[in-house]
Amino acid sequence: MSAPATPMMTQYLSLKAEAGDCLLFYRMGDFFELFFEDARQAAQILDIALTSRGEHLGVPIPMCGVPVHSAEGYMARLIKAGCRVAIAEQVETPEEAKKRGGSKALVARDIVRFVTAGTLTEEALLEPRRANVLVAVCEVRGTVGIAACDISTGRMELEECPPERMGAALARLGASESVAPEGWDQAPLDSIPRPTSQFASESGEARLKAVHAVSTLDGFGQFTRAMLAAAGGLIAYLEHAGRGKLPLLLPPVA
Repeated sequence: MSAPATPMMTQYLSLKAEAGDCLLFYRMGDFFELFFEDARQAAQILDIALTSRGEHLGVPIPMCGVPVHSAEGYMARLIKAGCRVAIAEQVETPEEAKKRGGSKALVARDIVRFVTAGTLTEEALLEPRRANVLVAVCEVRGTVGIAACDISTGRMELEECPPERMGAALARLGASESVAPEGWDQAPLDSIPRPTSQFASESGEARLKAVHAVSTLDGFGQFTRAMLAAAGGLIAYLEHAGRGKLPLLLPPVA
């Protein structure tokens, strides 16, 4: 019979389930470690050594790692290769863990941020002289709403178009990443599916009001339900990526 998972591996697997299809950077001291298929994929892209650490279900666990102090460079290469990264940091000290659970207590970790092509804010990860545009797109009553934000400047633009013109509109925006409601059969290729509930026009309007601390959007312009629905999806994705922390967002323009 295979030995049960260690506390560390149990913690890792829980965080990996939360990270989904993102590569999980799991902080261990001065390194971010990757395990299992994440390690295989990262080692191949980054051309770093693939090793192993212990066993899981009787099979050696593939592992690779990158130093924390130079992690940005490795993340940039992974993002350029089309990957997304979830960063799991230690959220308490060893002393706090010991006080909480005794001498053998595992230090608590949590995902503090998702790093994706459209949500990069670090200058080290951004391409010079190129806007970093995130786009959210959805359909409301036969009209496509598009919300685009240049994360490097905070500029947000809202527009709508007929479904047959969506491709041209997205090509003009040149987004680094796009998100769309899950299950939408007209979603752009390679877009990241997100919960449909996040693309409701009412919640989009509420999110915009909350971000800019206003009671009405009239001072910013006139926005259709499709535009507001797309804005809701965009802000919800930014909140997800930043674990509740939003980058600078300027008032939307149509």
